[in-house]
Amino acid sequence: MELYIYYRIAESDAQAFAAELDALVPRLAVRCPGLRSRWLRRPESRDGMLTIMEIHHHPDGLPAAMVRDIEDLLSSWPASRVGPRHVEAFTELPHSTHPDVHRRSCD
Repeated sequence: MELYIYYRIAESDAQAFAAELDALVPRLAVRCPGLRSRWLRRPESRDGMLTIMEIHHHPDGLPAAMVRDIEDLLSSWPASRVGPRHVEAFTELPHSTHPDVHRRSCD
């Protein structure tokens, strides 16, 4: 399972957000050993707002306890967030009859 979480911040808060993120990453690593996390942003802003996407996964899966730890640590974060955090969980598709379905991109 992987978590996909998106929310918005004001474009003017981008530097403060980056500083918060730098402080957060080590805390998340200690609380959730082995967790792999990425933060992305939509390339364009809309009405002065940036959309941020967090992606969290663990090579061994995300047990419910780790999902709770992630949510406990990040539920009120970032301070500059405008509106709610939208959390979605996804799991891998069942294995296809084609062995490379998970590794290939569309050409």
